[in-house]
Amino acid sequence: MSFFGLGKSVVHISKTVYEEILNHAKESYPHECCGVLVGGIFQDRKIFESHRATNANTDRAHDRYIIDANELNLIDKMARSQGLDVIGFYHSHPDHPDKPSATDREWAQHGYSYFIISVQGGKETSVKSWAIEDETGPFREEKIKLT
Repeated sequence: MSFFGLGKSVVHISKTVYEEILNHAKESYPHECCGVLVGGIFQDRKIFESHRATNANTDRAHDRYIIDANELNLIDKMARSQGLDVIGFYHSHPDHPDKPSATDREWAQHGYSYFIISVQGGKETSVKSWAIEDETGPFREEKIKLT
């Protein structure tokens, strides 16, 4: 189903890129990691690359993240030079579930996938992808398909 359809939308990601994201989350524990997902939107979303970002929220790195705007702009320019787009973001939830928090919803924007990695005691336990259908709607889970 499409992003706006009734069923779950699907996000395709290679096992290699998926593992890169998990490793980043484990390495960053007990702090939140964050990064940018680059790819394209065809019939489904396809993630071709992940780019680690520095968590600029040094005051609350254990439960908040901020991606520096300059860093995001550089990643976006690099993606566009390859004919790709920023299609999502990822971050970890140290010792918390892979469900979006109220802060995650407050900052979320329509049109992007949000991967959340639950890291318990330094080991990932689960990963889910979320998206919103409009600026005021709730998060909706997306299906992650490893390719």
